[in-house]
Amino acid sequence: MTHDARLTRERDFHNERFGAVEERKQDSFYFAAKPAVDIYWRLVRAACSGKDVLEYGCSNGMSSIGLAHSAKRITGIDISDVAVQQATNAAVRRGISNVTFQVDNAEDMNLPSAGFDVVFGSGILHHLVLEKALGEIRRVLRPGGKAFFFEPLGHNPVINLYRNWTPTARTVDEHPLLKSDFEIVRKHFSKCDLQFFALATLASIPFRRSPLGSAIRAVGEQIDIPLLKIPGAKWQAWIVVMALEA
Repeated sequence: MTHDARLTRERDFHNERFGAVEERKQDSFYFAAKPAVDIYWRLVRAACSGKDVLEYGCSNGMSSIGLAHSAKRITGIDISDVAVQQATNAAVRRGISNVTFQVDNAEDMNLPSAGFDVVFGSGILHHLVLEKALGEIRRVLRPGGKAFFFEPLGHNPVINLYRNWTPTARTVDEHPLLKSDFEIVRKHFSKCDLQFFALATLASIPFRRSPLGSAIRAVGEQIDIPLLKIPGAKWQAWIVVMALEA
Protein backbone atom coordinates (compact mmCIF):
# COMPACT_ATOMS: atom_id res chain seq x y z
CA MET A 1 0.00 0.00 0.00
CA THR A 2 1.43 3.32 -1.02
CA HIS A 3 1.06 6.56 0.85
CA ASP A 4 -0.93 8.11 -2.02
CA ALA A 5 -3.29 5.12 -2.21
CA ARG A 6 -4.02 5.43 1.52
CA LEU A 7 -4.88 9.12 1.20
CA THR A 8 -7.10 8.40 -1.78
CA ARG A 9 -9.00 5.75 0.15
CA GLU A 10 -9.51 8.15 3.06
CA ARG A 11 -10.69 10.95 0.77
CA ASP A 12 -13.13 8.73 -1.12
CA PHE A 13 -14.52 7.18 2.07
CA HIS A 14 -15.16 10.55 3.66
CA ASN A 15 -16.55 12.09 0.48
CA GLU A 16 -19.11 9.30 0.45
CA ARG A 17 -19.79 9.78 4.15
CA PHE A 18 -20.39 13.51 3.86
CA GLY A 19 -22.52 12.99 0.76
CA ALA A 20 -24.83 10.63 2.65
CA VAL A 21 -28.21 11.77 3.94
CA GLU A 22 -28.88 9.12 6.58
CA GLU A 23 -27.07 8.80 9.89
CA ARG A 24 -24.47 6.06 9.96
CA LYS A 25 -25.37 3.33 12.45
CA GLN A 26 -22.07 3.65 14.32
CA ASP A 27 -22.53 7.41 14.78
CA SER A 28 -25.54 6.75 16.99
CA PHE A 29 -23.30 4.83 19.40
CA TYR A 30 -21.79 8.12 20.56
CA PHE A 31 -24.77 8.31 22.90
CA ALA A 32 -22.61 6.31 25.32
CA ALA A 33 -19.73 8.76 24.94
CA LYS A 34 -21.61 11.92 25.92
CA PRO A 35 -19.43 12.51 29.02
CA ALA A 36 -16.34 12.47 26.78
CA VAL A 37 -17.99 14.79 24.26
CA ASP A 38 -18.93 17.24 27.01
CA ILE A 39 -15.42 17.33 28.49
CA TYR A 40 -13.78 17.64 25.08
CA TRP A 41 -15.89 20.63 24.06
CA ARG A 42 -15.47 22.29 27.44
CA LEU A 43 -11.69 22.16 26.96
CA VAL A 44 -11.85 23.35 23.35
CA ARG A 45 -14.21 26.25 24.02
CA ALA A 46 -12.15 27.50 26.96
CA ALA A 47 -8.90 27.37 24.96
CA CYS A 48 -10.15 29.00 21.74
CA SER A 49 -11.40 32.32 23.08
CA GLY A 50 -9.52 35.14 21.33
CA LYS A 51 -7.06 32.71 19.71
CA ASP A 52 -5.85 31.68 16.27
CA VAL A 53 -7.29 28.18 15.90
CA LEU A 54 -6.87 25.23 13.56
CA GLU A 55 -9.58 22.58 13.30
CA TYR A 56 -7.70 19.47 12.25
CA GLY A 57 -10.23 17.50 10.23
CA CYS A 58 -13.05 20.04 10.00
CA SER A 59 -15.76 17.79 8.57
CA ASN A 60 -18.74 19.94 7.50
CA GLY A 61 -17.46 22.93 9.46
CA MET A 62 -20.13 23.07 12.14
CA SER A 63 -17.62 22.93 14.99
CA SER A 64 -15.54 25.81 13.66
CA ILE A 65 -18.63 27.84 12.85
CA GLY A 66 -19.89 27.28 16.39
CA LEU A 67 -16.64 28.66 17.80
CA ALA A 68 -16.38 31.63 15.43
CA HIS A 69 -18.01 34.08 17.82
CA SER A 70 -15.27 33.64 20.42
CA ALA A 71 -12.13 32.77 18.46
CA LYS A 72 -9.99 35.38 16.75
CA ARG A 73 -9.58 33.33 13.58
CA ILE A 74 -10.27 29.69 12.67
CA THR A 75 -8.86 27.65 9.81
CA GLY A 76 -10.40 24.25 9.09
CA ILE A 77 -8.74 21.56 7.00
CA ASP A 78 -10.07 18.25 5.74
CA ILE A 79 -9.05 15.67 3.14
CA SER A 80 -12.63 15.56 1.83
CA ASP A 81 -13.39 18.20 -0.79
CA VAL A 82 -17.10 17.44 -0.31
CA ALA A 83 -16.86 18.27 3.40
CA VAL A 84 -14.82 21.43 2.78
CA GLN A 85 -17.37 22.68 0.23
CA GLN A 86 -20.19 22.04 2.69
CA ALA A 87 -18.27 23.91 5.40
CA THR A 88 -17.50 26.86 3.11
CA ASN A 89 -21.10 27.12 1.98
CA ALA A 90 -22.32 27.02 5.58
CA ALA A 91 -19.97 29.85 6.63
CA VAL A 92 -21.05 31.98 3.68
CA ARG A 93 -24.75 31.44 4.44
CA ARG A 94 -24.17 32.61 8.01
CA GLY A 95 -22.04 35.59 7.01
CA ILE A 96 -19.08 34.38 9.07
CA SER A 97 -15.82 36.00 7.94
CA ASN A 98 -13.23 34.81 10.49
CA VAL A 99 -13.47 31.13 9.52
CA THR A 100 -11.93 29.63 6.38
CA PHE A 101 -11.77 26.05 5.13
CA GLN A 102 -9.38 24.28 2.79
CA VAL A 103 -8.67 20.81 1.45
CA ASP A 104 -5.35 19.69 2.89
CA ASN A 105 -3.25 16.67 3.82
CA ALA A 106 -3.15 16.51 7.63
CA GLU A 107 0.26 14.81 7.50
CA ASP A 108 1.80 17.54 5.31
CA MET A 109 -0.20 20.71 5.76
CA ASN A 110 0.00 23.70 3.49
CA LEU A 111 0.03 26.01 6.51
CA PRO A 112 2.72 28.24 8.06
CA SER A 113 4.80 27.10 11.01
CA ALA A 114 3.88 28.54 14.41
CA GLY A 115 0.65 29.99 13.02
CA PHE A 116 -1.81 28.77 15.64
CA ASP A 117 -2.44 28.96 19.36
CA VAL A 118 -4.83 26.00 19.43
CA VAL A 119 -5.37 22.87 17.33
CA PHE A 120 -8.36 20.60 17.89
CA GLY A 121 -9.78 17.54 16.18
CA SER A 122 -12.27 14.76 16.78
CA GLY A 123 -11.76 11.24 15.49
CA ILE A 124 -8.95 12.10 13.10
CA LEU A 125 -5.62 10.93 14.54
CA HIS A 126 -6.52 7.27 14.25
CA HIS A 127 -6.82 7.74 10.47
CA LEU A 128 -3.25 9.02 10.19
CA VAL A 129 0.39 8.03 10.49
CA LEU A 130 0.90 9.39 14.00
CA GLU A 131 4.56 10.33 13.67
CA LYS A 132 3.83 12.51 10.64
CA ALA A 133 0.59 13.93 11.96
CA LEU A 134 1.90 14.88 15.39
CA GLY A 135 5.03 16.40 13.89
CA GLU A 136 2.86 18.60 11.70
CA ILE A 137 0.58 19.60 14.56
CA ARG A 138 3.59 20.56 16.63
CA ARG A 139 5.06 22.50 13.70
CA VAL A 140 2.02 24.72 13.22
CA LEU A 141 1.55 25.39 16.94
CA ARG A 142 3.17 28.37 18.58
CA PRO A 143 5.36 27.79 21.67
CA GLY A 144 3.07 26.93 24.55
CA GLY A 145 0.23 26.22 22.14
CA LYS A 146 -2.41 23.65 23.02
CA ALA A 147 -4.01 20.75 21.17
CA PHE A 148 -7.12 18.74 22.01
CA PHE A 149 -8.25 15.45 20.50
CA PHE A 150 -11.13 13.02 20.94
CA GLU A 151 -10.10 9.54 19.80
CA PRO A 152 -11.11 5.86 20.01
CA LEU A 153 -8.92 3.34 21.77
CA GLY A 154 -8.10 -0.09 20.43
CA HIS A 155 -7.64 -2.45 23.40
CA ASN A 156 -11.16 -3.55 24.34
CA PRO A 157 -11.81 -7.01 22.81
CA VAL A 158 -15.59 -6.55 22.69
CA ILE A 159 -15.31 -3.25 20.82
CA ASN A 160 -12.73 -4.78 18.50
CA LEU A 161 -15.08 -7.68 17.81
CA TYR A 162 -17.74 -5.19 16.73
CA ARG A 163 -15.19 -3.46 14.52
CA ASN A 164 -14.36 -6.78 12.87
CA TRP A 165 -18.05 -7.45 12.28
CA THR A 166 -18.57 -4.08 10.58
CA PRO A 167 -15.57 -3.55 8.26
CA THR A 168 -17.45 -1.30 5.81
CA ALA A 169 -18.10 1.24 8.59
CA ARG A 170 -14.48 2.42 8.43
CA THR A 171 -11.48 2.49 6.14
CA VAL A 172 -8.96 -0.36 6.11
CA ASP A 173 -6.27 2.08 7.25
CA GLU A 174 -7.88 3.17 10.53
CA HIS A 175 -6.06 2.18 13.71
CA PRO A 176 -7.74 3.01 17.05
CA LEU A 177 -5.03 4.24 19.39
CA LEU A 178 -3.03 1.88 21.58
CA LYS A 179 -1.13 2.56 24.77
CA SER A 180 2.14 2.44 22.84
CA ASP A 181 0.97 5.25 20.55
CA PHE A 182 1.13 7.71 23.41
CA GLU A 183 4.88 7.32 23.52
CA ILE A 184 4.84 9.07 20.13
CA VAL A 185 2.52 11.74 21.49
CA ARG A 186 4.81 12.47 24.43
CA LYS A 187 7.80 12.73 22.11
CA HIS A 188 6.23 15.73 20.39
CA PHE A 189 4.49 17.47 23.30
CA SER A 190 5.75 18.62 26.68
CA LYS A 191 2.43 17.89 28.37
CA CYS A 192 -0.01 15.07 27.65
CA ASP A 193 -3.11 14.81 29.83
CA LEU A 194 -5.41 11.86 29.09
CA GLN A 195 -8.98 11.32 30.28
CA PHE A 196 -10.70 7.99 29.61
CA PHE A 197 -14.41 7.48 28.93
CA ALA A 198 -17.08 4.99 27.87
CA LEU A 199 -16.65 1.60 29.47
CA ALA A 200 -19.64 0.98 31.75
CA THR A 201 -21.64 3.55 29.75
CA LEU A 202 -21.46 1.23 26.73
CA ALA A 203 -24.27 -0.73 28.37
CA SER A 204 -26.59 2.20 27.59
CA ILE A 205 -26.24 1.86 23.81
CA PRO A 206 -29.12 -0.61 23.32
CA PHE A 207 -31.36 1.79 25.27
CA ARG A 208 -30.31 5.00 23.52
CA ARG A 209 -33.80 5.56 22.02
CA SER A 210 -35.57 4.47 25.17
CA PRO A 211 -36.76 6.76 27.99
CA LEU A 212 -34.43 4.71 30.19
CA GLY A 213 -31.36 5.45 28.06
CA SER A 214 -30.15 8.56 29.84
CA ALA A 215 -30.70 7.02 33.28
CA ILE A 216 -28.75 3.89 32.36
CA ARG A 217 -25.96 6.02 30.95
CA ALA A 218 -25.88 8.10 34.15
CA VAL A 219 -25.41 4.95 36.22
CA GLY A 220 -22.63 3.90 33.86
CA GLU A 221 -20.96 7.28 34.28
CA GLN A 222 -20.84 6.83 38.04
CA ILE A 223 -19.35 3.37 37.65
CA ASP A 224 -16.79 4.66 35.16
CA ILE A 225 -15.46 7.37 37.49
CA PRO A 226 -13.62 4.94 39.80
CA LEU A 227 -13.30 2.14 37.23
CA LEU A 228 -11.36 4.21 34.72
CA LYS A 229 -8.86 5.30 37.35
CA ILE A 230 -7.61 1.72 37.56
CA PRO A 231 -4.45 1.49 35.39
CA GLY A 232 -5.41 -1.74 33.66
CA ALA A 233 -9.09 -0.91 33.22
CA LYS A 234 -8.73 2.55 31.74
CA TRP A 235 -7.15 1.23 28.54
CA GLN A 236 -10.30 -0.85 27.97
CA ALA A 237 -12.29 2.37 27.56
CA TRP A 238 -13.68 3.29 24.17
CA ILE A 239 -12.69 6.97 24.11
CA VAL A 240 -9.73 9.05 25.22
CA VAL A 241 -9.74 12.86 25.40
CA MET A 242 -6.25 14.27 24.94
CA ALA A 243 -5.06 17.68 26.15
CA LEU A 244 -1.58 18.46 24.83
CA GLU A 245 0.79 21.39 25.18
CA ALA A 246 3.67 22.27 22.88
